[in-house]
Amino acid sequence: MRLAIRVRMTLWYAALLSIIVAAVGAFLVLALRSDLTGAIDRALRSATDQIALDYAREGVPELRDSASAVLKGERAAAQLLDRDAHVIATFGDPVAVAPMIAPADLRAVLNGHSVVRTRELGAGRQDFRVVARSVDRHGRRRLVVAAQSLAPAQRSVRQVVLLLLLALPAAVLATAAGGWALARRSLRPVAQMTSAAAAIGVDRLDERVPEPRTHDEIAHLAATLNTMLERIEHGVQEQRRLVADASHELRTPLAAMRSELDVSLRMDRLSPAAREILLSTREEVDRLTRTVDDLLTLAAADDAALDLRLEPHDLAALAQAVVDELAPVAAARRVHVELEIEPVPIVVDPVRFAQAVRNVLANAIEFTAPDSRVRVSAGVAGRDGRLVIEDEGPGVPEELRERIFDRFFRADQSRARATGGSGLGLAIAREIVVAHGGRVRAQGGARGAAFVIELPLVAGRAPAAAGT
Repeated sequence: MRLAIRVRMTLWYAALLSIIVAAVGAFLVLALRSDLTGAIDRALRSATDQIALDYAREGVPELRDSASAVLKGERAAAQLLDRDAHVIATFGDPVAVAPMIAPADLRAVLNGHSVVRTRELGAGRQDFRVVARSVDRHGRRRLVVAAQSLAPAQRSVRQVVLLLLLALPAAVLATAAGGWALARRSLRPVAQMTSAAAAIGVDRLDERVPEPRTHDEIAHLAATLNTMLERIEHGVQEQRRLVADASHELRTPLAAMRSELDVSLRMDRLSPAAREILLSTREEVDRLTRTVDDLLTLAAADDAALDLRLEPHDLAALAQAVVDELAPVAAARRVHVELEIEPVPIVVDPVRFAQAVRNVLANAIEFTAPDSRVRVSAGVAGRDGRLVIEDEGPGVPEELRERIFDRFFRADQSRARATGGSGLGLAIAREIVVAHGGRVRAQGGARGAAFVIELPLVAGRAPAAAGT
């Protein structure tokens, strides 16, 4: 995303520069053409005035001498016309052998106006700048016309246009490179903020995004984010405190209710209907008790207060114990649990770690169809001990393999309601495994989902010897 923003900013810089350079270039070309044409017009006006003056005093011979003296441009030409546009005398370029002004301009000049025009003259129909004025000699009105090719001015304009066309891509590339560097530098604080914000999870709400010392909008955004994180941290702390307090308050009445239900169930004179109601009620109390215990476990994990009592243990033995414990549950669902384990030395809190394995295995049994299998394997993987629990259930879509460890998350809402699950089992398993310095993840199995738990091996124990 940051790359896309940088690209867009760079393209905007390049597009803006292109527009500016194009506008400035067009202005320069038009200004240059106007200046060059203006210079030719001034020279032709001055030359025409001088030729007319000399012709009025000396006649046709002086017209040619005067024209040769004052006309210096490329393909310069001069001519003397009568009132009917007949050429009386010429000088210079062959284009002067024919009238160089149009009939309408001829009439305007005869009426006392001077004319300045661009006309296509000669066999090649090239552009010439033409100036014409009237002159009187011996009571007869004549027209003095002077012309000069616009080719030099047009070449100069073409050269400037070519230079602009060559300079524009270079300028755009230079600006794009500068824009890219500027965008990268400008977005560096945003990238740092994004990375820091992405790393802040529910267990790291005490962290903050870096605030740049630029006193600009980005610094204001960082300060706003930190203020928001502070409020979120305070709110989460209050929520955790409330959950912990409520859970502690609920444990005593739930335990008392469970005890009373046990006493009632031991009574001899219970009708079958009453016994069924009491058993159903006890199951619900047990479910609520487990949920309260789960919430207390998560509250302790949030406060880094799980109070782990670490001891050297064998991962395979712990896995075997959990499998034996859940054997009745698996048998009730007609799920066969297969073991493929080898000794793996680890250091764990046996009670807490067994709880994590129990939650994962119970989840696998629950989501495996009857008359199917759950495979539990333990072994060494590099410097870690690895426990893999693989089921033959519906599997976990790839996009949900991270979210499945979130609290209260249920991939199948209808099934969760039917089984009464709280959506906390896998979340608790992850908290316990992480507290032990390990990792837990979900991945695709051969026929369903596979949950992988990895823990560091006992320090000093060679991985190759772990299974011996």
